[in-house]
Amino acid sequence: MTAAVLLLAAATAAGALGGFSEGARRELESRISSTLAEAGTSSDVSGTVTFANGDFFFIQSGSDALKVLTRGPVRADPPPRVGEIVEVSGRPVLEGGRVVMSADAWKTVGAAGLPEPVAADADSLVYAGLAPRGKWRAASRDPNDVNWRRVEVVGRAMGRTENGFSLEVADGLLISVMIRDKPSFIANCERLHPKVSVRGVAELFLDQSALFGRGRYVIGVRLCSASADDVTLLPDLGYQMRLHERRVSIALWSSVAALVLGLGALMLVLVRHRRDSHATAMVMADRKRMADDLHDTIEQHLAGAGMLLKLARMPANNLAERADRPIREAQDILVRAKREMRDIVWGLKNDDMMRKSPADMLREMAADMTRQGLFRVRTRLVGLPERMEGGRIRDLSLIVREAIGNAVRHGRARKIAVTCDPIGEGPGWFLRVANDGRPFDRAAAPGPAEGHFGLEGMAERARRIGGELSFSRKGKWTVVTCAVRAEI
Repeated sequence: MTAAVLLLAAATAAGALGGFSEGARRELESRISSTLAEAGTSSDVSGTVTFANGDFFFIQSGSDALKVLTRGPVRADPPPRVGEIVEVSGRPVLEGGRVVMSADAWKTVGAAGLPEPVAADADSLVYAGLAPRGKWRAASRDPNDVNWRRVEVVGRAMGRTENGFSLEVADGLLISVMIRDKPSFIANCERLHPKVSVRGVAELFLDQSALFGRGRYVIGVRLCSASADDVTLLPDLGYQMRLHERRVSIALWSSVAALVLGLGALMLVLVRHRRDSHATAMVMADRKRMADDLHDTIEQHLAGAGMLLKLARMPANNLAERADRPIREAQDILVRAKREMRDIVWGLKNDDMMRKSPADMLREMAADMTRQGLFRVRTRLVGLPERMEGGRIRDLSLIVREAIGNAVRHGRARKIAVTCDPIGEGPGWFLRVANDGRPFDRAAAPGPAEGHFGLEGMAERARRIGGELSFSRKGKWTVVTCAVRAEI
């Protein structure tokens, strides 16, 4: 497809940049701006319309595909329809981390059947492919890149959205399905999670700063479908059983309603009494824990910051010596107080998780973080104690959460493994958080002097649970190890 040269032009200019410093970013912006200006002359492309709405449409010819924007004044026939062959003239623009076409004009030249969809799994839906550099040929498109192509995806419908529904693909990847007419069985997808096959056009949104470096990072996936006929309910014994159980539960509830009403008064008194007693105990425990946390951390930090700021206002011969250093130290303390307040609030909001066994808590936290981002967290946990005191299990969870967050934010990791192994025959265990992101140098990492307290906070929490924190590199993996050699 001749339009693919629009994608190639920007990638060729930016591909040599590998860093993310401010200087590299400025150079990147300059190169992309000049490249788009040079490629700004009108180009002509043609292909079959695979999806269309009021602001854009997709066209595909063979394995080549392109997104065409129709916003702004354009000279055109009536809006394109799915299945028509169109010729489009336009200019390159940047959207969602990729170069797309902004249409100046188009016209319909015929009609054709839709291209056969290609099967797309979780790996292909987060793969940001790009054509190789050099002279463009239609056959040179990366076969693993499904962006803007018509695909077929199998997964479970997890919940309705304003424009369609969310689909969970294998390995916990959630994508958004955009569809005008939702199938009837989607109405109960939040509870029943039916297994479905969806045909549509895949659109992968990229982190623009990562795209123009040495790697590319997908931050969102959307599947655009034309009608309810593109969604097929697949045979699924689990779904049928859940549907049957729901019907049976409704019938059973109706049949025992009279008995429940007869015993309701007595049961209500007993349940209310037990619930009130349990709730009172929980509230008192939560208040005591919150008061201890706030007194031991936040109150002391804020008091120290107040004393430093008061010192800054005392008379002195040299104004800079009087104010600069105490104010700077006060700012660092307030930053640390903010971070610890965030950890305390997170622990209170996830108090139910803290009541589980350490292994179950870490598995649920890993699954929750996997659902929230386009990275995978796998667990293999052996040797952890069955129960831990509330403060220790909260410290353990915050160590793992900080390690995963650092791997994603700073290392751009896509695969993360949380493992635990016992230490020989005696008490103790090794907890490791490994990631495949960029290498981490502990000696070069910013610390409290630069206003960064994350690693210091992890080490302090490790000491509180009787452990020691260390960092290492094994092959392509960066490993954070918390070694707890004895129960405290």
